[in-house]
Amino acid sequence: MADVGLGGRSGWLRVGSLRAGSLRTAVAALVCASALVLSACDIRLETDPVTFPSPDATAVARNSLADAEAAVLAAATDAGASADGAAPGAAATAQTHLDVLGGVYVAHPGTTPAPSPSVTPAPAATLADAIDAVRTKAEEVAATTDDADLAFLARSIDLDWALRELSAARAAATLAADDAAAQASAQASASPTPEESVTSPNATKPTPLPGDSGDAPFPLASRSASGSAGFAPSAATSGLSDEQLSTLALAEDEARFAYETIAALEFGSLRESILARMRLHGERSDSLATVLASKSDAADPRTPLYQLRDANLPDPDSRDALERSIEIDLGDHYAALLDGASTADAAWLLNAAFDSYARAMATPGFTTADLPTLPGLRVGAATSSASATPSAAPSASSPSSSSVPTPASSS
Repeated sequence: MADVGLGGRSGWLRVGSLRAGSLRTAVAALVCASALVLSACDIRLETDPVTFPSPDATAVARNSLADAEAAVLAAATDAGASADGAAPGAAATAQTHLDVLGGVYVAHPGTTPAPSPSVTPAPAATLADAIDAVRTKAEEVAATTDDADLAFLARSIDLDWALRELSAARAAATLAADDAAAQASAQASASPTPEESVTSPNATKPTPLPGDSGDAPFPLASRSASGSAGFAPSAATSGLSDEQLSTLALAEDEARFAYETIAALEFGSLRESILARMRLHGERSDSLATVLASKSDAADPRTPLYQLRDANLPDPDSRDALERSIEIDLGDHYAALLDGASTADAAWLLNAAFDSYARAMATPGFTTADLPTLPGLRVGAATSSASATPSAAPSASSPSSSSVPTPASSS
Protein backbone atom coordinates (compact mmCIF):
# COMPACT_ATOMS: atom_id res chain seq x y z
CA MET A 1 0.00 0.00 0.00
CA ALA A 2 1.41 3.37 -0.96
CA ASP A 3 2.11 5.85 1.71
CA VAL A 4 0.08 9.00 1.43
CA GLY A 5 1.59 12.05 3.04
CA LEU A 6 -0.33 14.89 4.60
CA GLY A 7 1.21 18.12 5.59
CA GLY A 8 4.88 19.02 5.42
CA ARG A 9 7.85 16.74 5.49
CA SER A 10 8.02 16.75 9.26
CA GLY A 11 4.30 15.92 9.63
CA TRP A 12 3.95 12.82 7.57
CA LEU A 13 1.19 10.43 8.72
CA ARG A 14 1.20 6.98 7.29
CA VAL A 15 -2.52 6.21 6.76
CA GLY A 16 -1.91 2.64 5.73
CA SER A 17 -0.01 1.98 8.91
CA LEU A 18 -2.83 3.53 11.00
CA ARG A 19 -5.46 1.23 9.50
CA ALA A 20 -3.39 -1.84 10.16
CA GLY A 21 -2.86 -0.85 13.79
CA SER A 22 -6.60 -0.23 14.37
CA LEU A 23 -7.46 -3.63 12.95
CA ARG A 24 -4.98 -5.36 15.23
CA THR A 25 -6.45 -3.48 18.23
CA ALA A 26 -10.02 -4.48 17.33
CA VAL A 27 -9.06 -8.12 16.89
CA ALA A 28 -7.32 -8.15 20.26
CA ALA A 29 -10.34 -6.60 21.97
CA LEU A 30 -12.66 -9.18 20.38
CA VAL A 31 -10.44 -12.02 21.53
CA CYS A 32 -10.41 -10.65 25.09
CA ALA A 33 -14.19 -10.24 25.16
CA SER A 34 -14.73 -13.75 23.87
CA ALA A 35 -12.40 -15.11 26.52
CA LEU A 36 -14.33 -13.29 29.23
CA VAL A 37 -17.67 -14.58 27.96
CA LEU A 38 -16.42 -18.12 27.76
CA SER A 39 -14.82 -17.96 31.18
CA ALA A 40 -17.98 -16.49 32.72
CA CYS A 41 -19.80 -19.71 31.92
CA ASP A 42 -17.71 -21.34 34.62
CA ILE A 43 -18.36 -18.59 37.22
CA ARG A 44 -21.08 -19.38 39.88
CA LEU A 45 -22.09 -16.81 42.44
CA GLU A 46 -22.99 -18.55 45.73
CA THR A 47 -26.13 -16.86 47.20
CA ASP A 48 -28.71 -17.94 49.84
CA PRO A 49 -31.94 -19.36 48.41
CA VAL A 50 -34.98 -17.06 48.46
CA THR A 51 -36.98 -17.49 51.68
CA PHE A 52 -40.72 -16.97 51.40
CA PRO A 53 -42.71 -16.08 54.55
CA SER A 54 -44.78 -18.92 55.97
CA PRO A 55 -47.68 -18.64 58.42
CA ASP A 56 -47.20 -19.79 61.99
CA ALA A 57 -49.45 -22.29 63.76
CA THR A 58 -51.77 -19.57 65.05
CA ALA A 59 -52.28 -18.11 61.58
CA VAL A 60 -52.97 -21.56 60.14
CA ALA A 61 -55.52 -22.32 62.87
CA ARG A 62 -57.20 -18.95 62.45
CA ASN A 63 -57.44 -19.41 58.70
CA SER A 64 -58.89 -22.91 59.04
CA LEU A 65 -61.62 -21.47 61.24
CA ALA A 66 -62.21 -18.65 58.76
CA ASP A 67 -62.52 -21.22 55.96
CA ALA A 68 -65.20 -23.04 57.92
CA GLU A 69 -67.08 -19.79 58.54
CA ALA A 70 -66.90 -18.96 54.82
CA ALA A 71 -68.55 -22.31 54.10
CA VAL A 72 -71.37 -21.42 56.52
CA LEU A 73 -71.80 -18.05 54.82
CA ALA A 74 -71.99 -19.71 51.40
CA ALA A 75 -74.50 -22.31 52.61
CA ALA A 76 -76.64 -19.68 54.34
CA THR A 77 -76.64 -17.51 51.22
CA ASP A 78 -77.70 -20.47 49.10
CA ALA A 79 -80.44 -21.40 51.60
CA GLY A 80 -81.94 -17.90 51.54
CA ALA A 81 -84.95 -17.40 53.80
CA SER A 82 -84.97 -21.08 54.83
CA ALA A 83 -81.62 -20.57 56.61
CA ASP A 84 -83.44 -19.52 59.77
CA GLY A 85 -84.68 -23.09 60.08
CA ALA A 86 -81.14 -24.15 60.97
CA ALA A 87 -79.91 -21.00 62.73
CA PRO A 88 -81.57 -17.57 62.77
CA GLY A 89 -79.43 -14.87 61.21
CA ALA A 90 -76.91 -17.43 59.97
CA ALA A 91 -75.53 -15.35 57.09
CA ALA A 92 -75.07 -12.18 59.16
CA THR A 93 -73.57 -14.19 62.02
CA ALA A 94 -71.06 -15.96 59.76
CA GLN A 95 -70.09 -12.63 58.19
CA THR A 96 -69.49 -11.11 61.63
CA HIS A 97 -67.34 -14.08 62.61
CA LEU A 98 -65.37 -13.79 59.38
CA ASP A 99 -64.80 -10.07 59.94
CA VAL A 100 -63.46 -10.66 63.45
CA LEU A 101 -61.24 -13.49 62.22
CA GLY A 102 -59.84 -11.21 59.52
CA GLY A 103 -61.29 -13.08 56.56
CA VAL A 104 -59.88 -15.99 54.60
CA TYR A 105 -56.24 -15.73 53.52
CA VAL A 106 -55.79 -15.53 49.74
CA ALA A 107 -52.26 -16.29 48.54
CA HIS A 108 -52.55 -14.53 45.18
CA PRO A 109 -55.38 -11.96 45.21
CA GLY A 110 -56.91 -11.18 41.85
CA THR A 111 -56.02 -14.48 40.23
CA THR A 112 -58.45 -17.31 39.60
CA PRO A 113 -56.86 -20.70 39.02
CA ALA A 114 -58.30 -22.64 36.11
CA PRO A 115 -60.37 -25.61 37.33
CA SER A 116 -59.01 -29.04 36.57
CA PRO A 117 -61.33 -30.92 34.17
CA SER A 118 -60.45 -34.20 35.87
CA VAL A 119 -61.75 -33.12 39.31
CA THR A 120 -65.46 -33.35 40.08
CA PRO A 121 -66.56 -30.52 42.42
CA ALA A 122 -67.80 -31.72 45.80
CA PRO A 123 -71.51 -31.14 46.46
CA ALA A 124 -72.27 -28.00 48.45
CA ALA A 125 -72.70 -28.65 52.17
CA THR A 126 -76.08 -28.02 53.75
CA LEU A 127 -76.25 -25.20 56.27
CA ALA A 128 -76.67 -27.64 59.17
CA ASP A 129 -73.60 -29.59 58.04
CA ALA A 130 -71.59 -26.39 57.62
CA ILE A 131 -72.51 -25.25 61.13
CA ASP A 132 -71.52 -28.65 62.53
CA ALA A 133 -68.19 -28.34 60.73
CA VAL A 134 -67.42 -24.85 61.98
CA ARG A 135 -68.33 -25.83 65.55
CA THR A 136 -66.10 -28.89 65.34
CA LYS A 137 -63.27 -26.74 64.00
CA ALA A 138 -63.81 -24.12 66.72
CA GLU A 139 -63.61 -26.76 69.45
CA GLU A 140 -60.45 -28.18 67.87
CA VAL A 141 -58.80 -24.76 67.63
CA ALA A 142 -59.73 -23.83 71.21
CA ALA A 143 -58.26 -27.09 72.51
CA THR A 144 -54.99 -26.95 70.58
CA THR A 145 -53.94 -23.35 70.01
CA ASP A 146 -51.37 -21.65 72.21
CA ASP A 147 -52.87 -18.24 71.46
CA ALA A 148 -55.23 -17.22 74.27
CA ASP A 149 -57.07 -14.65 72.15
CA LEU A 150 -57.77 -17.15 69.37
CA ALA A 151 -58.94 -19.74 71.92
CA PHE A 152 -61.36 -17.18 73.40
CA LEU A 153 -62.71 -16.27 69.97
CA ALA A 154 -63.10 -19.93 68.98
CA ARG A 155 -65.10 -20.70 72.14
CA SER A 156 -67.28 -17.64 71.62
CA ILE A 157 -67.98 -18.73 68.03
CA ASP A 158 -68.85 -22.25 69.21
CA LEU A 159 -71.22 -20.90 71.87
CA ASP A 160 -72.80 -18.49 69.40
CA TRP A 161 -73.72 -21.26 66.94
CA ALA A 162 -74.94 -23.55 69.73
CA LEU A 163 -77.35 -20.84 70.91
CA ARG A 164 -78.62 -20.19 67.39
CA GLU A 165 -79.23 -23.88 66.84
CA LEU A 166 -81.23 -23.95 70.09
CA SER A 167 -83.19 -20.89 69.00
CA ALA A 168 -84.08 -22.64 65.73
CA ALA A 169 -85.16 -25.76 67.64
CA ARG A 170 -87.37 -23.63 69.90
CA ALA A 171 -88.98 -21.92 66.93
CA ALA A 172 -89.68 -25.30 65.33
CA ALA A 173 -91.14 -26.65 68.57
CA THR A 174 -93.37 -23.60 68.97
CA LEU A 175 -94.61 -23.94 65.39
CA ALA A 176 -95.33 -27.64 65.90
CA ALA A 177 -97.23 -26.92 69.13
CA ASP A 178 -99.28 -24.21 67.42
CA ASP A 179 -100.13 -26.58 64.57
CA ALA A 180 -101.15 -29.30 67.02
CA ALA A 181 -103.32 -26.85 68.93
CA ALA A 182 -104.97 -25.66 65.73
CA GLN A 183 -105.72 -29.23 64.65
CA ALA A 184 -107.15 -30.06 68.06
CA SER A 185 -109.33 -26.97 67.92
CA ALA A 186 -110.57 -27.87 64.46
CA GLN A 187 -111.37 -31.41 65.53
CA ALA A 188 -113.20 -30.15 68.58
CA SER A 189 -115.29 -27.79 66.46
CA ALA A 190 -116.19 -30.58 64.05
CA SER A 191 -117.13 -33.05 66.79
CA PRO A 192 -120.91 -33.30 67.37
CA THR A 193 -120.40 -34.39 70.97
CA PRO A 194 -117.76 -33.58 73.56
CA GLU A 195 -116.87 -37.26 73.87
CA GLU A 196 -115.53 -37.37 70.31
CA SER A 197 -113.02 -34.57 70.97
CA VAL A 198 -111.03 -36.52 73.52
CA THR A 199 -107.29 -36.27 72.87
CA SER A 200 -105.84 -39.34 71.16
CA PRO A 201 -103.85 -41.58 73.50
CA ASN A 202 -101.14 -41.73 70.81
CA ALA A 203 -100.54 -37.98 71.02
CA THR A 204 -96.97 -37.25 72.08
CA LYS A 205 -95.88 -34.52 74.43
CA PRO A 206 -93.34 -32.02 73.12
CA THR A 207 -89.73 -32.91 73.89
CA PRO A 208 -88.32 -30.63 76.61
CA LEU A 209 -85.61 -28.31 75.35
CA PRO A 210 -82.60 -26.90 77.22
CA GLY A 211 -83.80 -24.09 79.44
CA ASP A 212 -87.23 -25.55 80.08
CA SER A 213 -86.22 -27.02 83.41
CA GLY A 214 -83.13 -28.05 85.35
CA ASP A 215 -79.55 -27.62 84.21
CA ALA A 216 -78.73 -27.14 80.53
CA PRO A 217 -75.08 -28.10 79.93
CA PHE A 218 -73.33 -26.85 76.82
CA PRO A 219 -73.90 -29.24 73.87
CA LEU A 220 -70.72 -30.02 71.95
CA ALA A 221 -70.71 -30.18 68.16
CA SER A 222 -70.88 -33.97 68.46
CA ARG A 223 -74.21 -33.47 70.27
CA SER A 224 -72.73 -34.87 73.47
CA ALA A 225 -73.10 -32.74 76.57
CA SER A 226 -70.17 -31.39 78.54
CA GLY A 227 -72.11 -31.68 81.76
CA SER A 228 -69.33 -33.52 83.59
CA ALA A 229 -67.58 -30.19 84.13
CA GLY A 230 -70.49 -28.90 86.19
CA PHE A 231 -71.54 -25.29 86.54
CA ALA A 232 -69.04 -24.02 89.09
CA PRO A 233 -65.24 -24.07 89.39
CA SER A 234 -63.08 -26.44 91.32
CA ALA A 235 -61.08 -24.89 94.12
CA ALA A 236 -58.06 -26.97 93.11
CA THR A 237 -58.00 -26.08 89.42
CA SER A 238 -59.76 -22.74 88.99
CA GLY A 239 -57.68 -19.86 87.73
CA LEU A 240 -60.31 -17.22 88.44
CA SER A 241 -59.31 -14.33 90.66
CA ASP A 242 -60.92 -13.54 94.00
CA GLU A 243 -62.64 -10.55 92.42
CA GLN A 244 -64.09 -12.66 89.60
CA LEU A 245 -65.32 -15.34 92.00
CA SER A 246 -66.81 -12.70 94.27
CA THR A 247 -68.64 -11.04 91.37
CA LEU A 248 -70.12 -14.34 90.19
CA ALA A 249 -71.19 -15.41 93.69
CA LEU A 250 -72.93 -12.07 94.16
CA ALA A 251 -74.60 -12.18 90.73
CA GLU A 252 -75.94 -15.70 91.33
CA ASP A 253 -77.28 -14.68 94.75
CA GLU A 254 -78.98 -11.65 93.23
CA ALA A 255 -80.61 -13.99 90.72
CA ARG A 256 -81.76 -16.23 93.56
CA PHE A 257 -83.36 -13.26 95.32
CA ALA A 258 -85.06 -12.08 92.13
CA TYR A 259 -86.58 -15.50 91.44
CA GLU A 260 -87.75 -15.75 95.05
CA THR A 261 -89.49 -12.39 94.66
CA ILE A 262 -91.07 -13.38 91.34
CA ALA A 263 -92.26 -16.73 92.74
CA ALA A 264 -94.30 -14.93 95.40
CA LEU A 265 -96.44 -13.46 92.61
CA GLU A 266 -96.93 -16.64 90.57
CA PHE A 267 -99.20 -19.67 90.99
CA GLY A 268 -99.33 -23.36 90.17
CA SER A 269 -96.77 -25.02 87.91
CA LEU A 270 -95.23 -21.69 86.92
CA ARG A 271 -94.51 -20.91 90.55
CA GLU A 272 -92.89 -24.32 91.02
CA SER A 273 -90.69 -23.72 87.96
CA ILE A 274 -89.61 -20.32 89.30
CA LEU A 275 -88.81 -21.81 92.72
CA ALA A 276 -86.75 -24.58 91.11
CA ARG A 277 -84.70 -21.97 89.25
CA MET A 278 -84.34 -20.00 92.49
CA ARG A 279 -82.85 -23.03 94.23
CA LEU A 280 -80.49 -23.68 91.30
CA HIS A 281 -79.07 -20.16 91.47
CA GLY A 282 -78.75 -20.42 95.23
CA GLU A 283 -76.74 -23.63 94.92
CA ARG A 284 -74.41 -22.08 92.35
CA SER A 285 -73.89 -19.03 94.51
CA ASP A 286 -73.02 -21.25 97.47
CA SER A 287 -70.53 -23.22 95.37
CA LEU A 288 -68.79 -20.07 94.16
CA ALA A 289 -68.66 -18.62 97.67
CA THR A 290 -67.17 -21.88 98.96
CA VAL A 291 -64.41 -21.82 96.33
CA LEU A 292 -63.73 -18.18 97.15
CA ALA A 293 -63.43 -18.94 100.86
CA SER A 294 -61.10 -21.89 100.22
CA LYS A 295 -58.74 -19.83 98.07
CA SER A 296 -58.45 -16.68 100.16
CA ASP A 297 -59.62 -14.80 103.21
CA ALA A 298 -61.96 -12.64 101.14
CA ALA A 299 -65.27 -11.86 102.82
CA ASP A 300 -68.49 -13.36 101.51
CA PRO A 301 -69.87 -10.64 99.19
CA ARG A 302 -73.52 -11.66 99.51
CA THR A 303 -76.12 -9.70 101.45
CA PRO A 304 -79.55 -10.70 102.81
CA LEU A 305 -81.55 -8.28 100.64
CA TYR A 306 -81.25 -6.78 97.17
CA GLN A 307 -83.10 -4.10 95.27
CA LEU A 308 -84.74 -4.93 91.94
CA ARG A 309 -84.28 -1.76 89.92
CA ASP A 310 -86.85 -0.56 87.35
CA ALA A 311 -88.97 -3.70 87.61
CA ASN A 312 -92.77 -3.40 87.69
CA LEU A 313 -93.32 -6.67 89.52
CA PRO A 314 -97.16 -6.69 89.48
CA ASP A 315 -97.02 -6.80 85.66
CA PRO A 316 -96.48 -10.35 84.28
CA ASP A 317 -94.68 -9.06 81.18
CA SER A 318 -92.32 -7.07 83.38
CA ARG A 319 -91.59 -10.16 85.46
CA ASP A 320 -90.78 -12.09 82.28
CA ALA A 321 -88.49 -9.27 81.14
CA LEU A 322 -86.77 -9.25 84.54
CA GLU A 323 -86.12 -12.98 84.41
CA ARG A 324 -84.83 -12.72 80.84
CA SER A 325 -82.55 -9.79 81.74
CA ILE A 326 -81.11 -11.60 84.75
CA GLU A 327 -80.26 -14.69 82.73
CA ILE A 328 -78.75 -12.79 79.80
CA ASP A 329 -76.60 -10.73 82.18
CA LEU A 330 -75.38 -13.92 83.85
CA GLY A 331 -74.65 -15.47 80.48
CA ASP A 332 -72.64 -12.39 79.51
CA HIS A 333 -70.62 -12.60 82.75
CA TYR A 334 -69.74 -16.25 82.24
CA ALA A 335 -68.97 -15.84 78.52
CA ALA A 336 -66.65 -12.89 79.17
CA LEU A 337 -64.61 -15.00 81.58
CA LEU A 338 -63.75 -17.35 78.71
CA ASP A 339 -61.14 -14.72 77.80
CA GLY A 340 -57.89 -16.26 79.01
CA ALA A 341 -59.64 -19.16 80.75
CA SER A 342 -57.85 -22.46 81.22
CA THR A 343 -59.25 -25.60 79.64
CA ALA A 344 -60.72 -26.68 83.00
CA ASP A 345 -62.38 -23.32 83.62
CA ALA A 346 -63.61 -23.00 80.04
CA ALA A 347 -65.61 -26.23 80.33
CA TRP A 348 -67.77 -25.14 83.27
CA LEU A 349 -67.96 -21.53 82.05
CA LEU A 350 -69.44 -22.74 78.75
CA ASN A 351 -71.96 -24.82 80.70
CA ALA A 352 -72.98 -21.89 82.90
CA ALA A 353 -73.17 -19.40 80.03
CA PHE A 354 -75.21 -21.71 77.80
CA ASP A 355 -77.57 -22.59 80.66
CA SER A 356 -78.28 -18.92 81.41
CA TYR A 357 -78.88 -17.99 77.77
CA ALA A 358 -81.05 -21.09 77.28
CA ARG A 359 -83.22 -20.13 80.24
CA ALA A 360 -83.58 -16.62 78.82
CA MET A 361 -84.78 -18.15 75.52
CA ALA A 362 -87.49 -20.03 77.38
CA THR A 363 -89.05 -16.84 78.76
CA PRO A 364 -92.15 -15.42 77.02
CA GLY A 365 -91.23 -12.45 74.86
CA PHE A 366 -87.74 -13.63 73.90
CA THR A 367 -86.84 -12.84 70.29
CA THR A 368 -83.88 -13.59 68.07
CA ALA A 369 -82.83 -9.97 68.56
CA ASP A 370 -81.97 -10.94 72.16
CA LEU A 371 -79.43 -13.48 70.94
CA PRO A 372 -75.86 -12.34 71.57
CA THR A 373 -73.44 -12.31 68.65
CA LEU A 374 -70.05 -13.61 69.81
CA PRO A 375 -70.97 -14.01 73.50
CA GLY A 376 -68.35 -12.41 75.71
CA LEU A 377 -67.47 -10.00 72.90
CA ARG A 378 -70.53 -7.83 72.96
CA VAL A 379 -71.00 -4.89 70.57
CA GLY A 380 -72.72 -2.07 72.40
CA ALA A 381 -73.47 -4.22 75.46
CA ALA A 382 -74.89 -2.50 78.52
CA THR A 383 -76.11 -3.83 81.83
CA SER A 384 -79.88 -3.98 81.88
CA SER A 385 -81.63 -1.54 84.16
CA ALA A 386 -83.91 -4.37 85.27
CA SER A 387 -81.12 -6.52 86.70
CA ALA A 388 -80.80 -7.20 90.37
CA THR A 389 -78.48 -4.86 92.27
CA PRO A 390 -77.43 -4.81 95.94
CA SER A 391 -79.66 -2.65 98.08
CA ALA A 392 -76.60 -0.84 99.41
CA ALA A 393 -75.45 0.16 95.93
CA PRO A 394 -76.18 3.69 94.67
CA SER A 395 -78.93 3.92 92.06
CA ALA A 396 -76.60 4.95 89.26
CA SER A 397 -77.60 4.64 85.63
CA SER A 398 -76.39 1.76 83.49
CA PRO A 399 -72.91 2.14 82.02
CA SER A 400 -72.83 3.61 78.54
CA SER A 401 -72.51 1.17 75.67
CA SER A 402 -69.42 0.89 73.54
CA SER A 403 -69.41 1.00 69.77
CA VAL A 404 -66.48 -1.38 69.37
CA PRO A 405 -66.30 -5.09 70.18
CA THR A 406 -64.97 -5.48 73.69
CA PRO A 407 -65.16 -8.26 76.25
CA ALA A 408 -68.31 -8.08 78.32
CA SER A 409 -67.73 -6.96 81.87
CA SER A 410 -66.75 -9.87 84.06
CA SER A 411 -65.69 -8.14 87.22
